[in-house]
Amino acid sequence: MKNEDIYKQVECNINNLVDNNVYWSVPVTNEDIEKVKNGCFEISISGNKALPSEWFPENMAGVKILCLAGAGGQQSPLCAAAGADVTVLDLSENMLKRDKMVAERENLLIQIEHGNMCDLSRFTNESFDIIINPPSLFYVPDVLPVFQECYRVLKSGGTFIMCAPNPTNYLCEYVEDEGYYVVCNKLPYKSFEHDDQGTWIEYGYTLDSYIGGQVKCGFSIVGFFEDSLDNQIDETVFCETCFVTRAIKM
Repeated sequence: MKNEDIYKQVECNINNLVDNNVYWSVPVTNEDIEKVKNGCFEISISGNKALPSEWFPENMAGVKILCLAGAGGQQSPLCAAAGADVTVLDLSENMLKRDKMVAERENLLIQIEHGNMCDLSRFTNESFDIIINPPSLFYVPDVLPVFQECYRVLKSGGTFIMCAPNPTNYLCEYVEDEGYYVVCNKLPYKSFEHDDQGTWIEYGYTLDSYIGGQVKCGFSIVGFFEDSLDNQIDETVFCETCFVTRAIKM
């Protein structure tokens, strides 16, 4: 499958999820914005845990932040409410509409860009202080170009924060009739090789791709935690389903 066809299908899939109000496309409320304006800046890009406050400057005024593949009206409005200079780039127009809606509702200035996170050529070198990347790298056929572009557009000493699925998510298939998982898939994983329709696009990567890929591009990993990606824990979940890293452009 050609990359341009992959991205068209991914955008279509995400747009459909947004139309059905998947939880990661539900915008923040006015109450959430007011909390930030009153000095309580707290955001999450995983299911439950907030990003550590020490990962951000105490004073966010003028900090240039790129929410990469991070539309949905969640992270970008909170960062803008804290005083940051925010740009959000996403492949899905429907997701970006959520950011535009919150920006207009709350009178926030957010630069909205429709585009592919593998190509940040619209941004000059060393444009941003912080890049925040919610779970999305599993939609691209190669994560390394994303890391390379992030490294390029970050200022020296800048921070790259990303969330990705635990690779174990892709090793197993759940047997509903029996109530247990079976290890049956190899990594790297491609969803369309297991989908009769071939319409759902998702890639399962190794930790070497996610962690080693960042290091290969020149990043130093200085922060890490695990969380549950789907915002809930039940008896079928036996480990944390995602992880978050903080990397510095040294």
